[in-house]
Amino acid sequence: MNFLPATILVLAISLVGWLYLRTWLDSRKFPSTSENTISKDQAGTPIAIDQLDAENSKEDSHGHTSWRADAIIALDGKMRLNWANRTAEQWFGFTLETNFREKLTGIIDQEDLVKYLDAGDYSTLLDCAAPGNRALTIRIRIVPYHQNQLLLQARDISQIKALELVRRDFVSNASHELRTPVSVLYGYLEMMKLDQSSGISDEWKPAVDQMYQQTERIKQIIEDMLLLSRLEESTTTQEHSFTAIDPLLESACKNAKVLSASSHHDISLKTFGNCLLLCNIEEIQSLITNLLSNAIRYTPDHGSIRSEWNVSENGGILTVSDTGIGIDEQDIPRVTERFYRSDPARSRESGGTGLGLAIVNHIVNRHEAVLTIKSKPGEGSRFSVQFPGHRIQVSKSQTDLMLN
Repeated sequence: MNFLPATILVLAISLVGWLYLRTWLDSRKFPSTSENTISKDQAGTPIAIDQLDAENSKEDSHGHTSWRADAIIALDGKMRLNWANRTAEQWFGFTLETNFREKLTGIIDQEDLVKYLDAGDYSTLLDCAAPGNRALTIRIRIVPYHQNQLLLQARDISQIKALELVRRDFVSNASHELRTPVSVLYGYLEMMKLDQSSGISDEWKPAVDQMYQQTERIKQIIEDMLLLSRLEESTTTQEHSFTAIDPLLESACKNAKVLSASSHHDISLKTFGNCLLLCNIEEIQSLITNLLSNAIRYTPDHGSIRSEWNVSENGGILTVSDTGIGIDEQDIPRVTERFYRSDPARSRESGGTGLGLAIVNHIVNRHEAVLTIKSKPGEGSRFSVQFPGHRIQVSKSQTDLMLN
């Protein structure tokens, strides 16, 4: 067994390298792209424009907020320009003196922004190129202000986008480079573990078992990171087709029962039947598998896990609920972040990669869906994915059933 020390040394170096990579990734606190960027006072009124109505003078207000890094534009109910600071003039390509009281959609030359303004739904933020400076990427938010007025705020996120690109490239390249050596180590360790004639002495078997388990976990983390990279890099919706969800759920639940056999979970499934979802089959399979795996991982022995697929006039809802340990309220907004763990000790014991819900969130967004999480510590969690109505296709009999 002279090869054992060398194998252990190689594996130890690989593990140390991987842990260093994980620590580096966790330490990189990239700015959140979903950050709420408008400061507010206690009444909820944006502070940046707090003096605008009182002053009622574009000259005075111009001087009041021109120093701000953000672009700020005040619009009336018909989207006409009432006021803007100098940053807004530069980023949007107009001057307040020339374009005062003109409709903003007629001034700017940015297709995505014009569509966003015309749609009238400002519940989400818009990232786009600045109309007056295409080298900048800006994030736009519109909020109601005072009597039938709107406040548009834009922030330069070019550096954030650049950092995100660096991060994605690094994770993707590192994962590809680590995949082959880890696969080789995994293969040899699997052979040493399963082959009774390998000559492994009893004193080495516990060490080999532990190395095999940790290498298997690293291998899964790499696979999840590669999947995340593919989801982030691909923006196309090709290969989406109307697919029956029932067989996918039934297959996933059967696999889940095998996975949780030692925990004796009660895994049940309820489906709507005879309806199709416009989706990418592989991505939806991954979504279902990750939700079920997450439920299994955080549900104590003999707990219950329920999957449900239901369709209504508003669309389709996929739900996975459990009677697990639950999630603290303050952790719910962050559970879809990469490697975020509300209970790190519990996560390590359960063998999770910390990437499952991040993958789920990406797939949800790529299917125009909405992920809702409800949970109470000690009572369990409920993950619901709402798909829009135009992605659902039902038979006439099911349509009649819904209407009745």
